[in-house]
Amino acid sequence: MAKNKQADALKADVQSVESVEADVCCVVRLKNTAERALHYISDVRATRYDAAARTLTLSLSDDGREVIPGAMAKLPEFKYIDPDSEAEITLRVPEKVVRLSRSGPPGKLAFETHWLNEADEVIVEVGWADVPYYADTRAKGKDTQLPAARWQQHKTVARKRVERSKQSKGD
Repeated sequence: MAKNKQADALKADVQSVESVEADVCCVVRLKNTAERALHYISDVRATRYDAAARTLTLSLSDDGREVIPGAMAKLPEFKYIDPDSEAEITLRVPEKVVRLSRSGPPGKLAFETHWLNEADEVIVEVGWADVPYYADTRAKGKDTQLPAARWQQHKTVARKRVERSKQSKGD
């Protein structure tokens, strides 16, 4: 398979990032430059926020996500773009995230709150392939990848610096 030949066939561009109600709303334009339809994951699979760098990453990919034994894994939503076509997707995530703190005192639970609408940069990662997703029914043994990560052939990354005047802290 000519994986590397098509590695840049799906282009992504973050059109806008803004606060809408209690969410951060990100509009992404995708363009297929290939000669065949391309299939991509269309929902946010992971949200990462680096508070020190003020960078929000929205990952539309299962690549690198852990398989948790005994947990039920939900497949992502898949969409496709015809050859030489464009599509626009809107991603919404809560503007406020509360997570366990890694720097809490030993033996105590500590939480940290992050306002995603304070991000200076938004990165969107889109997992895609030139074939549709079909469940693989073959035995996998102790597979450490989620099914969509096995399907994914490429990942397109787009970034956008956020204009501070358009952002407001959701106090």
